[in-house]
Amino acid sequence: MPDVDLGSHTASLGLLFYTAKQFPAKYRNGAFIAQHGSWNRSVLAGYKVVFIPFKHGKPAGKEEDFLTGFIIKSNEDKVRGRPVGLALLPDGSLLVADDTSDVIWRVSAG
Repeated sequence: MPDVDLGSHTASLGLLFYTAKQFPAKYRNGAFIAQHGSWNRSVLAGYKVVFIPFKHGKPAGKEEDFLTGFIIKSNEDKVRGRPVGLALLPDGSLLVADDTSDVIWRVSAG
């Protein structure tokens, strides 16, 4: 039994524990997960970055959407991007590598 069920065909590839302080306190020490998505479904799954809160080193809540908007039409396989990797910058912002649009997104608070 998994500690966190991320669903099938989400291709959850990137994982980063957030240790900075730029984002609100609820994100500290939790996990960001880049979901690359699966192209071979009738309705697309994944194609976003989700957040899992952690407490005392264990998952402490359900997955919540953090960065979405990559799917244009879920029933037609039309997407803007596919998040694949995550990195933390010294200022506390989050980098999200996207291997469909060939860009790196920078996500910051405020």
